[in-house]
Parts: sequence; C-alpha cells; structure tokens
Amino acid sequence: MAVAVANADHELVIVGGGPAGLSAALVAARARRRVLLVDSGEPRNRVAAAMHGVITRDGLPPAEFRALARAELAAYPTVTVVDDEVTAISGDRGAFTVARRDGGVGHAAVILMATGLVDVLPDVPGLRERWGRGVYHCPYCDGYEHRDRIWGVIADEPTVYDYARFLRGWTASVVMFTMGGEPTGEARARLDRAGVTVEMGQIARVVGGPGAYLEAVELRDGRRVPVESLWVRPARRQHRLTAELGLAINDEGAVCRDAHGETSIPGIYTAGDLAEGATQQVLQAAADGARVAMSINHWLIVEAGDVDARVTAPTASG
Repeated sequence: MAVAVANADHELVIVGGGPAGLSAALVAARARRRVLLVDSGEPRNRVAAAMHGVITRDGLPPAEFRALARAELAAYPTVTVVDDEVTAISGDRGAFTVARRDGGVGHAAVILMATGLVDVLPDVPGLRERWGRGVYHCPYCDGYEHRDRIWGVIADEPTVYDYARFLRGWTASVVMFTMGGEPTGEARARLDRAGVTVEMGQIARVVGGPGAYLEAVELRDGRRVPVESLWVRPARRQHRLTAELGLAINDEGAVCRDAHGETSIPGIYTAGDLAEGATQQVLQAAADGARVAMSINHWLIVEAGDVDARVTAPTASG
C-alpha cells in the first residue's frame, strides 16, 4: 500500500469546497499531505447573505469565508485548489482515479466527499426566488435578525408541527400554513398552547418585501396573510456522485460512515452536511472536516505504511 500512496498524484482528493472540505484541506496540508481540492462553486449556503453563529466570523458573507480559507490554503505548497466539477471516481483505496469536467484526470490514495446536500424546496410560486432573502430554514442561522417579527412556517407534512412550536423561541407571532391539512387532537392542542396561528388554506404565492423581509403569503382564496419571513423544512437530496459511487445511505438520507468518517467503500470518506451524524451548521461542518482529515492522515501514516516511506536519516549538525 505504501507504494501506491507514494505514487499517487495526490494522497487526498477532496470533492467540495465548503466549510468541511476547506477545513479538511487545511488539516491535511499541515500534516504535509499532497491535497487536491475540487470545488464546483455551488456551496449549499451560497444564497445566504451572511453566516451566523460562527465565532470570530459572525455576519460574514459565505463567499468571503471561502475566500479567506482559500487564502490560508495558498500558503501550503502541497495543496492545489481547482475550480471544477468531479464527474467520476473509480478505483480502489490507494489507487483512485478522479475525472473532472475540464478533462483533467488525477490519481489519489484517499477520497473525501464534502459535497454537502441539495435543498429541495416546496413548489410554491415566489418561494425559491426569495430563498435566503426572507425564506429560511434554520433559526439559529437567521432567526436573530428576524426576532419579534411575524413569522410564517410551511407545514406541508405533520412532522413540521413541532418545528412551528419551536420557532416561538424567537418570536411571539408564528403563523403555520398547513397547505390544506388540518392538525387535530393533541397536535392541535399543543399548537394552541404555544400560541401558533393555524392557516389551512393552500398557498398561492409568496409576496416579497424589502430586502430580507417578506410582505405576505397569498392564499388561493385571495386572502393575504401578513408575514415578514417564511420558514421551511426542505427535503434534501445527495449529490449525484453519492448515488453513482453506490455509497450506503441511512434511513434519514445521510451517507453512512464509521467513527473515522469512512463510508461503505474503503478509502472513501465523508464529512459535513451529507454525512451520518453531522450537524448542518458551518461551524460543525468545519469541525467535522478537520476530524475526518485527522483520521485519514492517521490511516496513511500508520495503517497504509506511509511512515516507512517517509523515514529518512536525521541531518548531521555541527
């Protein structure tokens, strides 16, 4: 295995240039690894105006965060960052082949998938256009800026009812749109106790407002319900490479992995939003990327026998 690692173009190829991938690249660089990071330029939080809850970087636009991270990586000569899309991955641990859309082909000992997830929004006119500008999914990320205003939440399935109650932690005014369904029994009683207003009409469209705020949600019966932000729990799907590689997926749709971050395919690791057990926040994704990079480096040194290839006699002094 040590020979395959030594002869690979890169010891580690990272697919995805978001917080998890960038953090993993930094840790691997400081472990003196030859790293290729391939970034398609479509991070999950690209529509967000700012990141929040990231200590020392609260309120920083995501694009600036990535630019700062890339500038730090530029100081490490063993790291290469390519703006492109990985189209295919083949081979086995120690000898993977990575093909890119620009025609480039590289060889790697280990792969780290850090592609994140793709949010699939409800099919409501005007909602996608306001995604990240009045329409949100994470109150920890954007709730503070909308505190004590009128919030709407789309409850297109009963599992969202508790989410509507949870949002009361940021505002006293929550309107839940059930899209024609009707909460009953204890579910309705809990909503009533929490002070959540229930609207059962179908949504016709989202009416935009100034900047990061909305004006209203218009129902199909013609009524306009005033809301200043709208909160959704979008469905999520994996990057197409996940399916093409045949990585095992759990019941929640996350990529299965062991305690070290390794997936069902030996030599392919995962970190960040797409991974089993990951918390979908910038700070946690970055921490997960760092943790998995350490596991990869440990495998390369100890289990792959790379340490044998690296050992050299100490330089004589004086």
